[in-house]
Parts: sequence; structure tokens; C-alpha cells
Amino acid sequence: MATMPFSIGDDINTATRSHHTTLNQSILHLLPLALPPHTSSPHLYALGISNFLPIYSAFESSFRSQLSLSFTSPQTSFLLHVLHIPALERAAALQHDLHTLLPSQGPTLTTSPAPELESFIARMQDSLSEKPHLLVSYTWIFYMALFSGGRYIRSKLRAAYSSPLSLQTSQGEADKNHGLSFWNFPGEQDGEDLKLDFKRRMLEVSTSLTPEQREDIVAEGVWIMKHLTAVVLEVSSRVPAQVYASHLRHDDTLEERGSAVIIPTATLARIRPPWLLLLRSLFPLAVLDLLSVFTGRSSGTHNAAITGAVLGLDGK
Repeated sequence: MATMPFSIGDDINTATRSHHTTLNQSILHLLPLALPPHTSSPHLYALGISNFLPIYSAFESSFRSQLSLSFTSPQTSFLLHVLHIPALERAAALQHDLHTLLPSQGPTLTTSPAPELESFIARMQDSLSEKPHLLVSYTWIFYMALFSGGRYIRSKLRAAYSSPLSLQTSQGEADKNHGLSFWNFPGEQDGEDLKLDFKRRMLEVSTSLTPEQREDIVAEGVWIMKHLTAVVLEVSSRVPAQVYASHLRHDDTLEERGSAVIIPTATLARIRPPWLLLLRSLFPLAVLDLLSVFTGRSSGTHNAAITGAVLGLDGK
């Protein structure tokens, strides 16, 4: 008796496990900076999440465009119609959140140039146009993320926004989703029914894929994870140095000597991804190589001194 092939989603998960871990670590290092006690404003969260609006908008627009084409192959048509679940679409919800979080900005949030983000979107659109079956990679990663790490992120944001620092709309009324529509789904099951239906559909699609298509889809999944991490690092480069310093102050007891801040080796080891990568893009390589030596030690009492000018602690 023929065996049912594994879901292509399982194949993507297996191939991207290490990249997924790196991406999660990058996000989880940034998340506390957008929460009390580091800030009482949703601005940093909105700045970070705004980078995903053009990604979801471009992807979901491409998906709908593919659905409307009359000259797709029978297999592509089957794949598109099986995987299309309108209730999973997130671009409109995220647009609403940004309008709620940053009402003075209007419905469109303007951010500084983002070459990694622009490159990601351009490559995604080209890939989907050339090989429509790669939609499988993007749907799996973009939507399943909302039900795994996304639930944890939502819990942290909900806790912050249900506090006395609870965010308000431009009319001064509490938004029922606290500006978190992106992470929420309608219905009593809060999207769990959608997740199960989506996974079932993914398994159904898996039976129609050729070995070559499965290989393409898994390879694209690896590419997505790697380059989403680059997008997140690009977001981190926009966070003011003073915010990083505040994060370290709240997390650790630091020794200050004039304008210098003495950061324990354990702290440097913990913040190395992605902060060391970010620092490498800002400061002389020799300085960061020295920090790498300290962060690479597994034991010892060495401390690394980072000047206040580097972290923006000298008041200038």
C-alpha cells in the first residue's frame, strides 16, 4: 500500500530549523525594547512590525493575482485554490494596526530606506512569477509563524497594552485589539480552526507536488528564513543606541566609570546575536573583533568596556 507523503510543511521545517532559531533569537532580542519598562510608547513596535506590511501586502497581492489568471496550469490552479484562505490574510489587519498605533502618521507609515526589505520583496515577486508553486513556501512560513512564535509575541504585547500604559486610538478610546489585529483571528477558536484547516490543505497540496517542486519549495523556504533575518537586523539598525543602553541597564547591574559602561561578559555573550552583527556595521572592525574575543569566552571574569559615546550614554 502506498504511503502518504509527508506534508511539504514538515520538509520546510526540517530544512529551516537552524535558520528559524536564528530568526527567532533576533526577534526576541528586539521585542523587549518595545515593551515597558523600556518604553511607554508603541512607536518602536510599530516601526518594527511596519516592515512586514509591504511583505504581506506584496505576497497577498501576488497570490490574488495568480488566482485571477486564466492560463495557469491545472496543477497550479489546484494549488492556489486549495491554499487560499482569505481569513488568514494579514495585510489589511496590519495596516489597521499601524493606523491605530501611529494615528498621526495616517494609514501609510513612512520609514527610512530599507534595501534588505526591498530586495526581499523584489526577489519574492520574481520567484512567484517564475515558479507559482513557491507560494507553498511563503504561505507556510508567513502564516504558520502567527501560530507558533506569534502567540508568544502577542502574549507579551497584550500584557503591556492591558497595563496602565494601555494604548489609545486617536479618538482616545481603547482599541479592542490593542493595535494587535495582526496577531488575532475572528471566531471563538482564535484561529486554531484556521491553523488546522491550513495544515490539512497543505497536506493535500503535498500529494500533487513533483520531487523537483518539493526541492524548489524547501530551498525557497531556506532562502526566506535567511533573508527575513537580514530584514530583522536591518530593523534593529534603526533603533537608537540609547534604547540598547536602556535595555542593558534594565537587564544587568552595570558598572559605570565616567563615560564608560562595563558590561559583564555573560551579557555580551547573550546579546551577541544580533547586536554584534549590528555593531560590526557601525564601528571599526578591530573594536568588534575585541568584543568577539570576550563574547566567545565560556568562562572567566573578563569584562568589556564600551564607551558611552558608542552606546550614546555620554549625553551627546
